[in-house]
Amino acid sequence: MKPSRRGRLVLSLFLACAAATTACGKKGPPLAPLARIPSPPANAQAARFGDDVYVWFTVPASNVSGQMPADATAVELYALTASAPPSGTDLTLVTEKIGTYPVHPPMPAPPAPPPGAPPLPLPPAPVGFTQGSTAVVRETLTDATRQPTVLPAAAPTVAAAPEPAEDETPLPGPLVSPVVTELRRFYFLIATGPRGRESAPTPLFSVPVGNASSPPAAPALTYTPTAMTITWEPSVNARPAPPAADPALLPSKPLIAPLPPTGYHVFEVPREAAADADPYALALPAALTPQPLSVTTFEVPGGVVYGRERCFEVRAVDQVGGALVVGGASAPACVTPVDTFPPAAPTDLAAIAGAGVINLIWAPNTDTDLAGYIVLRGLASGGPLQAVTPEPIRETTYRDQAATPGVRYVYAVVAVDTATPQNVSAQSNRVEETSRTP
Repeated sequence: MKPSRRGRLVLSLFLACAAATTACGKKGPPLAPLARIPSPPANAQAARFGDDVYVWFTVPASNVSGQMPADATAVELYALTASAPPSGTDLTLVTEKIGTYPVHPPMPAPPAPPPGAPPLPLPPAPVGFTQGSTAVVRETLTDATRQPTVLPAAAPTVAAAPEPAEDETPLPGPLVSPVVTELRRFYFLIATGPRGRESAPTPLFSVPVGNASSPPAAPALTYTPTAMTITWEPSVNARPAPPAADPALLPSKPLIAPLPPTGYHVFEVPREAAADADPYALALPAALTPQPLSVTTFEVPGGVVYGRERCFEVRAVDQVGGALVVGGASAPACVTPVDTFPPAAPTDLAAIAGAGVINLIWAPNTDTDLAGYIVLRGLASGGPLQAVTPEPIRETTYRDQAATPGVRYVYAVVAVDTATPQNVSAQSNRVEETSRTP
């Protein structure tokens, strides 16, 4: 029996699908799993202040795949002490872990409150650093951390030079500068995530561990109405500036270049550090001086604020191992400025007599804390001057209508400021005048 047209169509479709079965349902190669490895911390740097090394870096905010937030739950800091960075080995095997610092994703914004309701309280922030923020941590150097780290691979042994024969005189070698080996403290960071996933380590960064100048003595603070000045004595072992060249001698070049002289940084500090300071809110010390000073005096920017205590410390700055090292802090010096500075004496006082009155006029003062003027009067024949204005006046004119006609008077004006107690200026120039009979 010959199949119908419809039957032939169905049979054709069946054979076509059967022939294509090996291609239509075949699975392709497996896709690579999405990498959930955190990116390493970025912009890692270090600076030394006395025995404290401050390390700062940007906490990773994404994975190596670009996924955000990062699968980072902590950042680990490692360090070792050596004259040169190690190479060809897993650094985590030869370094000491200084600390593990928890990190967390940014906190989500709170939901909007209902209309007319107060803002919703923020939930407590998790402990640690926020992803994407700049973190600052600190290590304090000790005698132990200043010693070279023992590395597993020993340095190759250098064969000793043969002893010269008895009848041979060794020739002198070339005159060269001695090689100075400076120990440094090398650091790197790793971000860690769940299931033991770790980022690649950051590039090594370092600070020298050699000694710098000792701290200066406590500075002295002085102030005027417009400026506060800090002065201090140099550190006892400060490097002096090289002597001026003698123009009568030919210039010479030393075999070893002298180190730059000691400079100084000035810092404003609290009187006492907070006992419960947040370790995850540590800040890098910020000097008031943009560059190390070559002198031992400094005018504090911002002028003087009366009644506000301010404390300062001074640190020496030296070049150690090719880098600038800020030394230990001096004892802090504190001062609360008190306004004991009187205004300037008024000037150009003049008197003009009228019928039953004596008119006074003088030049205005320019003091910024001026409260006003007090007019003084006395008899020209002698005697003390008494105030005729019970309260300070702001005007620079005064009409004395209480003057007795025919009596000659002497006048002066003083200025007072807004301090408590008020400071009184010296007297202005004196003038004499007699009131005319009305």
